Amino acid sequence: MDSLRYVRFLRRWWWLLVVGLLVGGAASYVGSRYLTPIYRASATVLVNETQVPGTIAYNDILTSERLTKTYRELITKRPVLDAVVADLGLPLGPGELAAMIDVEVVADTQLLRVSAESPDPEQARLIADATANAFIAENTAHELSRPGSVSVVEVAGTPGSPVRPNVLRNAILGALAGLVLAAGLAALLEYLDDTLKSPEEVEEAAGLVTLGGVARFSRPRSPEAGLIAGRQHHPVAEAYRMLRTNVQFSTLEKPAQTLLVTSANPGEGKTTTAANLALVMAQAGKRVIAVDSDLRRPALHRFFGVGNGTGLTTLLLSEGPELDGCLKPTAFENLWVLPSGPQPPNPSELLGSRRFESVLQSLKQSADVIVMDSPPTLAVADASILASRVDGTLLVVDSGRTRAGSVQRAKEALSRAKTNLLGAVLNKLTQRGRGYYYYYHRYYTDGEGQKTKRRRRHHGGASS
Repeated sequence: MDSLRYVRFLRRWWWLLVVGLLVGGAASYVGSRYLTPIYRASATVLVNETQVPGTIAYNDILTSERLTKTYRELITKRPVLDAVVADLGLPLGPGELAAMIDVEVVADTQLLRVSAESPDPEQARLIADATANAFIAENTAHELSRPGSVSVVEVAGTPGSPVRPNVLRNAILGALAGLVLAAGLAALLEYLDDTLKSPEEVEEAAGLVTLGGVARFSRPRSPEAGLIAGRQHHPVAEAYRMLRTNVQFSTLEKPAQTLLVTSANPGEGKTTTAANLALVMAQAGKRVIAVDSDLRRPALHRFFGVGNGTGLTTLLLSEGPELDGCLKPTAFENLWVLPSGPQPPNPSELLGSRRFESVLQSLKQSADVIVMDSPPTLAVADASILASRVDGTLLVVDSGRTRAGSVQRAKEALSRAKTNLLGAVLNKLTQRGRGYYYYYHRYYTDGEGQKTKRRRRHHGGASS
């Protein structure tokens, strides 16, 4: 499971990692190109201490090695620096000059390497040589190395290329730093993001099985265009047929004649799901009534292009059933619509009344399957009231938008209503998230129903 989680993480955030890599590398490259180049020149000094002139003993070598460490400190002291400033006529103070000079002991030798850095390569050479010569002169004047000597064994050369900035190295380090920062940002966003995007996440968050996955498709220009299940050989239409099959399998022991489609929050696609589910049920040869029981913001009638002058509220406020006057035929065989009707001031009371039970019983006598659209579960109490009256409930989850906490609270509210919560419908899946729901359909059939291995890409867009 952990490896799958890492794969999903990389598939989701690879673009941010690439952006971080490119931005970090480009910023470091451009910044390095604008930095002033610094050149470094080095002169080498030999420290030779002998007890007997002309003879070098082992103790003399040890003493010379110790002296090199002392001389390393003396070279950058004020007397030497003042002499270099005076000799070269530098417009610098001793402290500024000391920041430009570096002295290091060559390991296991009697050598000192005197280096100078400057934006001017010729000036770096002059300062390195002048510093070495000034120290030798200062050392001779004070007879510090009796009876040995200090001498320059290699003068500084004029550097041909700067030691910094190293543009290539900085660009690589900047790219790596950008990659690390992008990975950290992606990990933070992933940690803070508790939206559900896959069946596994729905199962983990709420313990709900996913009965179907519907891809995000182009927003229809009219509600009628949202009935995509009416199209043949379309992957999204096939997804609704798979949902129909899974619902039937989940209710084999106790067939569900009345189905409620709801969601945790508004705008998650419950009405689109209810309309298309009713249509694919009718395509299977069943007599289906799609009921708009969302008495607050009805929309189902617009999907089927019928009027909303009379409907469910008309039946709830009348004495007799009178279904014939309120049921609206549609352009699809075996499918009728019961719109919500005029908006009442007390939807919850009407849906919880005995009169609603009577209307529901009349609808059952007229249809094999009743698919009901309801308000969002967390918005009002209507969904819980309706859930207690039906044989099964489907919870629509908007992939990448619905939060885990919302689904958990919706499940708890529906469970308190003692409904048979069949499972979830993962809606508006993206290209990477929809997975096998659409690949196999495109793999096995093309527009003429023939087997093909072409066109493995899927339709994208936005759904309503």
